[in-house]
Amino acid sequence: RSFWWAGSAVRFGAARAGDRSAPTWRVWGTVRDAVTHQPIPWALVEDDPAGQPPFFHADADYSGSFELVTLAEAHRVRVSALGYRPLFFDIGRAWFIWMPRGNEKKNIELLPLNCIVPPKLGGVRPILL
Repeated sequence: RSFWWAGSAVRFGAARAGDRSAPTWRVWGTVRDAVTHQPIPWALVEDDPAGQPPFFHADADYSGSFELVTLAEAHRVRVSALGYRPLFFDIGRAWFIWMPRGNEKKNIELLPLNCIVPPKLGGVRPILL
């Protein structure tokens, strides 16, 4: 009995690991200018290209709203737009606690390239490079 249980656990774990490339984590929100708080149309929201593939991406719409469906495991996402500094933030869950599906709301504020002093950012804690 215990041997069967151990084998089932191994098969279950392997099945989850084998299906890790299925995009089941939904990240949604709005991209705005950090100074004016106006929406940034057509901003690019994507898995960090420096991370592990597969990579998923989405474009914000005219009102700055976006929805990215990506992997549930913990990783970084990059948000960029012409005339703005790219912003990176962490999403997902660690492998031992993540659920195979989930949602995260992230309201993003990008700094204009010509901004000298960063304004106070609310919501997402940025990783500026």
